[in-house]
Amino acid sequence: MQEEEQVVRQEIKDIKHTLSELTAKYEDKFDELSKSIGKTVMEQKESAEAKVNENPLAYMAGAFVGGVFVGYLLGRGKG
Repeated sequence: MQEEEQVVRQEIKDIKHTLSELTAKYEDKFDELSKSIGKTVMEQKESAEAKVNENPLAYMAGAFVGGVFVGYLLGRGKG
């Protein structure tokens, strides 16, 4: 009986150890992925800002036309 309990306890210890190793691995992978996503987002933001700074009037005109179009679509349903 005691021998079975010791075997069960050892199995539980092994499972806990395996889980803690897997948790550490996933935390490392999550941190790597998070840093990679953050870097990519910053690069895309800088790229977008550079494009807008090159030709701001074109982007302002596009936003204006988009706003007029959305306003037209939203206003059309009320009348």
